[in-house]
Amino acid sequence: MKKRSFLLVALLDCLLLSACTQPTLKPICPQITPWSAAFQHQAAAEIRANPALVALPEIARQDVVLRDQVRACRAGTLPGK
Repeated sequence: MKKRSFLLVALLDCLLLSACTQPTLKPICPQITPWSAAFQHQAAAEIRANPALVALPEIARQDVVLRDQVRACRAGTLPGK
């Protein structure tokens, strides 16, 4: 009877300890809608034609960073991994 109780307690301990393990989390990467080459050329021409613009070039730089981060996310090479 003692052996049976010991096995039951050991099984219960194993179940409780396995509940403490961390699940493997997979990030959900955002979707990127690609821009057509014609649109990219038009945007570049508009930026070059208006040298006083400040916000638009910054938006473009941040978009490049975002797209690089999404590519890294999809490849599973996010920082901190």
